[in-house]
Amino acid sequence: MLKVNNINAFYGDVQILFDITLEVKQGEIVTLLGSNGAGKTTTVRAITNINPVRTGEIYFDGERIDALQSHAIAGRKLAVVPEGRHLFPNMTVKDNLLMGAYSISDKKAINEALEEVVQLLPRLKERFGQLAGTLSGGEQQMCAIGRAMMIRPKFIILDEPSLGLAPVIIDQIVDTLEMLRDREKTTILLIEQNAKLALEISDRAYVLENGRVVLQGNSSDLLASEDIQKAYLGI
Repeated sequence: MLKVNNINAFYGDVQILFDITLEVKQGEIVTLLGSNGAGKTTTVRAITNINPVRTGEIYFDGERIDALQSHAIAGRKLAVVPEGRHLFPNMTVKDNLLMGAYSISDKKAINEALEEVVQLLPRLKERFGQLAGTLSGGEQQMCAIGRAMMIRPKFIILDEPSLGLAPVIIDQIVDTLEMLRDREKTTILLIEQNAKLALEISDRAYVLENGRVVLQGNSSDLLASEDIQKAYLGI
């Protein structure tokens, strides 16, 4: 569903990504691992054309998208839950969710999408009238996921969804991701520093170091790898 072929990306004159190639097939959870500064978020920004690639190609659902505007990419049903969530703190939970449907003009479709979101994430309905900035960290992450779901995405990119959350809340996030894949049939690219978590719930994984893919394979195999254990799991 997503194919990234030999992309190179820069910030100004500084090259950040070097010939990154990866693939996410329909129905998979694929994780992109790496430490701070490895190039994970830059890869997300390249896929969504927030930070355009200098060379290389990106295909989504069979269509080349690296020359499309970011809003046009979202219109192809590719949604992003950004690192840090980026909610509108002085708006209600309901209004934050509705912002996810800004590109949809059909009110009936918006209401149907909203109902689907709260069926999957019922806590959000309990918080409809609450300002997003007053939610707990876990609730904010759920709200960010719900906002992304408002376009009924085929594909969701989640950038560091577990960052700063307590273990019990991380378990809830994992349950949500598995529901998205199994019940909603949503394909997922998961960007994570928590390698053990990511490898346990994903089908395949890529490891970035200094803007390059240095390892890739089935998540179960990488989880058992001594290199991964020493570098990322502290074993």
